[in-house]
Amino acid sequence: MIALTVLWGKLSLVLILLIGLSMNAMADQIIAGSKIDRAPAAETTENSPSEKTASLNPTVTETVQETLLGDMNLWHFLQQSFELEYSNPGDKLIERFEARYSNHPAYFERVSKRAYWYLPYIVEEIEKRGLPYDLAIIPIVESELRPTAVSTSNAAGLWQFIPSTGERFGLRQDWWVDERKDFIQSTRAALDYLSFLLSEFDNDWELALASYNAGSGRVRKAINENLRAKRPTTYSYLELPGETRSYLPKFVAIRNIISDPEKHGVNLRPIPKTATISVIDAKQQTDLALLASLLSLNPDLLKELNPGYLRGVTPPTGRHQIAVPAELAVTLSGTLAKTALWDELAWDIHHVKKGEYLDAIAARYNTKTQIIKRLNNLESDTIYPGQTLRIPITRFEGEVTAVDLGEAGASANSSLQNPKTQSKAAESLIASRKPGESVLRVGDGIYYVRKNDSLQRIASLFGVPLQQLQEMNGMDYSSEVVAGQKLIIRKE
Repeated sequence: MIALTVLWGKLSLVLILLIGLSMNAMADQIIAGSKIDRAPAAETTENSPSEKTASLNPTVTETVQETLLGDMNLWHFLQQSFELEYSNPGDKLIERFEARYSNHPAYFERVSKRAYWYLPYIVEEIEKRGLPYDLAIIPIVESELRPTAVSTSNAAGLWQFIPSTGERFGLRQDWWVDERKDFIQSTRAALDYLSFLLSEFDNDWELALASYNAGSGRVRKAINENLRAKRPTTYSYLELPGETRSYLPKFVAIRNIISDPEKHGVNLRPIPKTATISVIDAKQQTDLALLASLLSLNPDLLKELNPGYLRGVTPPTGRHQIAVPAELAVTLSGTLAKTALWDELAWDIHHVKKGEYLDAIAARYNTKTQIIKRLNNLESDTIYPGQTLRIPITRFEGEVTAVDLGEAGASANSSLQNPKTQSKAAESLIASRKPGESVLRVGDGIYYVRKNDSLQRIASLFGVPLQQLQEMNGMDYSSEVVAGQKLIIRKE
């Protein structure tokens, strides 16, 4: 069996600070590229008086540099912390993989960009369990740190779980969610699995990793064959599939390059050791795009940090954890605490009828075409009869009304909660309702008059008689409307 050997021992705080202070000026950005390869700029709802916007893709400012220096560049930390020894360091496959990766520096460029989000969290979870830090290499080998990666054998996520193993280790997989792609849950499951394999093979990490790739049954079969043939039963002597035979050399090659990137002509972008994401419990079913819109976050970033939610929505039952950028978590929590936003997030289903078009549906629900397209992943305005569309709505004192997430979205939402800013007709309706009586129902709500609107056009748009529209808003035949005016739209 291969004993765990500590190459570098425990670093003292002084040594960590000295190593951190030796880092260069880091003029490069912490992250670059697009989408998940870059942390996009994000706006917060609690900007400073100068309205500065928090950026997740900053040039390394003094503050950011202090964070990196204080917590240490994660790559440097790993270089000091790798502790596993390979039983066959002269394996020619290691040299072959080192050469391959060295000749393709773009590979590590991609990996180090993605690592910004995922690797600090993974290392932190490994540290909590007292496992070898070397195990952080596995998702690099498995998926190049892509949580959406899917193999030809239907293995998915950072850690490449096949459906059966994922289910065995508690990863939910259904119409709503695939937790194999959720890097929080899949990391938990992967470390559970690796701990199990290490225990099964008496802490022989080579056999554990071979089993992670090929399955413990296949490795155990190879061991039994060697026992019958009176051959050694360590990894190097086992008859294993070619992919598994290459698995550890590839693992060691990547670790060697991370340990000495300059030697291999590789550039690893500096990333902090502390987690760059935080997990917030939404407590109920929540639409990610709607949440992003209401809180001025980048919807693509939220979607890509939470790819396990297959419909862009947390499931009706089960976990409602949402990964958000750590530097926005405090602001986000503060905003939610003040506005009780979790209680307002909701969405409704609209079944497209013959002759309907997207702009009319958006107007009916008092939202915008682009919002509906984004919530439903529509690339064009084309819709079909029988198609279902998710529509953003918000709940007000047990009622349901449409949300305008457009330019006046914030004021629209606040108007529903502040009777003083509603029309007199709206105030009258709310004041005169009986206990438990709903004034507004699904599909009904407050309509914000737009440029060139007329009462006749609005009545036609919502399919209500003109006289009824006038009566519900305290108007008569001579009344006119102006852009920005609020009208009650209530179907009888």
